[in-house]
Amino acid sequence: MTTYDGSIEWPHLEQYSDQPVFNTKAVVQQTGVPAPTLRAWERRYSLLVPERANNAYRLYSERDVALIRWLKECVDSGISISHAVALFRHLEQQQRDPTVASADVYFDIPAPPAFQVALNSPDPDTEQFVQREKDLQDASRAVDLSWAQANQLNSSNVYPTVYTMQMARAQLIEIFQDMDEQAAQVLMGSLLSFYSVEQVCCELIMPTLWDIGRLWAEGHVTVSVEHFASNFFRAVLTNMFHVTRGPSTGPIVLTCCAPGEPHELSMLMLSLFLRRRGIRVVYLGQSIETTGLLHTIKKLSPSAICISLTLPAYMPALMSLGRQLQHLPGSRPAMIFGGQAFLQFPQPEKLIPEGIYMDGDFNKITARLQSIVFEASARK
Repeated sequence: MTTYDGSIEWPHLEQYSDQPVFNTKAVVQQTGVPAPTLRAWERRYSLLVPERANNAYRLYSERDVALIRWLKECVDSGISISHAVALFRHLEQQQRDPTVASADVYFDIPAPPAFQVALNSPDPDTEQFVQREKDLQDASRAVDLSWAQANQLNSSNVYPTVYTMQMARAQLIEIFQDMDEQAAQVLMGSLLSFYSVEQVCCELIMPTLWDIGRLWAEGHVTVSVEHFASNFFRAVLTNMFHVTRGPSTGPIVLTCCAPGEPHELSMLMLSLFLRRRGIRVVYLGQSIETTGLLHTIKKLSPSAICISLTLPAYMPALMSLGRQLQHLPGSRPAMIFGGQAFLQFPQPEKLIPEGIYMDGDFNKITARLQSIVFEASARK
């Protein structure tokens, strides 16, 4: 729990003019708060209500600029923007009615989860879970640092790149709790302008989903938040996959989820990585139907098929599919498999001896798959 002890004073907005004269660029230059952050504050908290000029551009007053500076000072001191807004409203109420108690204002901030779940979850007793808790605490304190500041800090090597990703994860979780799709889109757009698609996927999307999963398990967020986040990321990945130009010729890789498997984000992400490496990918989605898949394999003659499985209940169906692939006539595709379900077994590579088991870092998996595909193609 964070306590306001009165050390942050009322910004005395009454001494500033409310005449709208400053455009967004001027406000950004005066305050150091980037335009996307200003718009997000305007939408979410209704403290800033800039006028519109004849050209529909926003115009801010001196009073608005003073308020933005005050909010930024709060954020820089470690207070989240939502709690800074609550503090401002409390101080504003005191200004209107001096009889309002000036006692400490308490902000109830949920504790961060004690550990994370990685793509392939490590032992919960290892050091990285302890470090992750510290990282999340650091991120929550810095979550509302402006993107301009974050970029400046990163370029001067004050903080490593991963620190700004930690801030983004914490900010995304807050945005998802507000169900604010537009704010999430703005944040994702900013990140994709600074970092590669692979970095955003591995360092932001996957850890954020696992953090939300843990927060849900601990009762800090609802299942609606988890569904909102999953659907948002699915839309982002699907869009990036379809706008990424892939080759029209060359060896084909089929990607899909095991029969019955509904969780497709990991396979969708891998499909995107493969396409960005110039591999011809045909993505078939979740819960593939075995008969239809075998027909597609006969028709397209792919060099490889990649299948993911999260729920152990569908392991028998995947094992059966592996055996049927071995009975296909002629040249058969390499079968690549992996996913959370295989972590439940001590020797996952032996569950489907006809295939190749892969786990770990997505970039390494993609590079290995690329080699397998071109080796298989060369043998044909």
